[in-house]
Amino acid sequence: MTKGGLQYAIEHQHDYDVIVSQGGTAAHIESCITSIPVITIKLSITDFLDAFGRAIERDRPLALFCVASEVLPEMERVARFSGRAPDYKLLAYSHKEEFEAQYRVAATLQGHTLIGVSCYCVLDMQAELEGRGIDFALICPSQRNIQKAVLSAKSIVESKGREELKAQRMKSIVDYSAQGIVSIDDQRRVTSVNPAAERILDIRAGAVLSRRLDETAMPAALRELHGDGDFQLNQLVKLDGNDLLVNRIPVRVNDRLEETIVSFQRVTDIQRLEIKARMQLLSKGLVAKHRFEDIVGTSAALRTAIDRARRFAETSASVLIEGETGTGKELFVQSIHNASDRRDGPFVAINCAALPETLLESELFGYADGAFTGAKRGGKAGLFELAHNGTIFLDEIGEVSPAIQSRLLRVLQEREILRVGGDRVVKVNVRVLSATNKNLYQMVREGRFRDDLFFRLGVLNLRLPPLRERTEDIRPLADRFVRMASETTGKRLDDLSADDIRMLQRYAWPGNVRELEYFLEKLAILADASVRTSDLIGLLLGEHTRDHGRDAASPRPLLDATDDDDRLTLAVGPMRDMQRQIVERMLERTNGNKVEVARRLGISRVTVWNKMKEADAGPRDAEALRADAPFARAAAVRFRP
Repeated sequence: MTKGGLQYAIEHQHDYDVIVSQGGTAAHIESCITSIPVITIKLSITDFLDAFGRAIERDRPLALFCVASEVLPEMERVARFSGRAPDYKLLAYSHKEEFEAQYRVAATLQGHTLIGVSCYCVLDMQAELEGRGIDFALICPSQRNIQKAVLSAKSIVESKGREELKAQRMKSIVDYSAQGIVSIDDQRRVTSVNPAAERILDIRAGAVLSRRLDETAMPAALRELHGDGDFQLNQLVKLDGNDLLVNRIPVRVNDRLEETIVSFQRVTDIQRLEIKARMQLLSKGLVAKHRFEDIVGTSAALRTAIDRARRFAETSASVLIEGETGTGKELFVQSIHNASDRRDGPFVAINCAALPETLLESELFGYADGAFTGAKRGGKAGLFELAHNGTIFLDEIGEVSPAIQSRLLRVLQEREILRVGGDRVVKVNVRVLSATNKNLYQMVREGRFRDDLFFRLGVLNLRLPPLRERTEDIRPLADRFVRMASETTGKRLDDLSADDIRMLQRYAWPGNVRELEYFLEKLAILADASVRTSDLIGLLLGEHTRDHGRDAASPRPLLDATDDDDRLTLAVGPMRDMQRQIVERMLERTNGNKVEVARRLGISRVTVWNKMKEADAGPRDAEALRADAPFARAAAVRFRP
């Protein structure tokens, strides 16, 4: 500090974080300013000895000029130590009037050496009195002591900056928190209210800050939220018709209650955030695109499957869909999800046959941080977690290993998952839909699939009919696929004729709807104005038959006789299945007239009825239906949707 430092410090105290000064000026500033710290440049004993050594060398009488409360004791000790104690005069002062009085005395000390601390007032004296034969030996702080004072000031500034940053960070967290936050001290006085609390409680912070809760004008909601100030987590409180989730945290220092922090949030806001998070998941592709309206076909077998699936959508039970490759299992799964009350939740699908066991496990259940080499830092949520409050579709479920089967069973039973390498159980609310083109019941009997998992997955069962059992649907399917193929290839392909459709209907389509779609896409690509569509279809079907003339999984022929009034197209298999197919085909031809079917086949209506029940029940329950008549009737009722 230089001349006028005290006045300058007073006028600009709010512009600085710390003041560095020396001697009497520092003492005066510290006594007048309390808003910011004042760092005094210290004088070491070496600084005093240097000044006294210079003064003694001049061999003149000594006078000590200093602030009484500051360095006077040090100066007197050094004077006595130097052996000149009896010779010095003491000119000490404590305020402005004393300074002026001692200044007048000093002006009369011709021939003396004045020893004083180097500051602006003593420097002014030196400039005025040296011409009167008065010598000066000033005590100056060393460069080291000045640096120490500056470093102390810098440390204070940095510490203050860190504290301000921490305070600003906490303020930002509190101000922008979605939760309402109120702090109340040990005198039940409100000390802080964040904007969310103002919004939720419909209050103004200025109206309640620094006021006690028991004041009449204080909102009753604050008193109810504070309660008795005891510790509370996730307490449901109803205020003015709103359900609030409340946390109450007492803050104690040395076992003494200092304040209570109350945080709260509207349940409706929590639900809204959950929906927002769910929609963000949906934006990543976790969404079912298809609905029942997208399923093409009017056959009785298909309509029966759709009607049953619609009823399954009304529940949250697990559904196992069985059907050959290409029958539209995922189309039905997505439709069930979109027709259920989980339609706003995520839809997650995984093909269990596409991944090896270790990778499938981590994909389904996720993994913890450091679970294995190459694991993502922080771990990863599995598909079951992503599907929370939604649906997960496990395609090709028959391909999973026994180890994965065990973990799936636990998820279905306990509704909780444990990440790979993790130690924390996560609750999940997920509906499981699964599909297979295998005979899971046979796999259970052979010990290749857990029976308990089989029954958990198949609380509800849905069998999708192959295309050869609903040939009347080939017309609408072909029309759609031809239009799609025309748009994709840019070629104009006319609707197929009745003869074209009959050719397609004669083929058994082991790949079902998917195979038909790919075949018609090939037809659209190869279509040429110089070749009739019917001829091209015949040519391609011939090639198709030669290439795929026998299904690798079954010896049955894929190309059968044309259906007409006297012939039926059947898939070769067990006799009872062929009998059932005959009844189903005849029911389709007669529009469900069981009397007419019984007459034309020469069997009783009871036999027709039993074959219909076998079709509804599925192959694994056929034996039960063929038991004695009373039991068969009971089983038929039990397995109806």
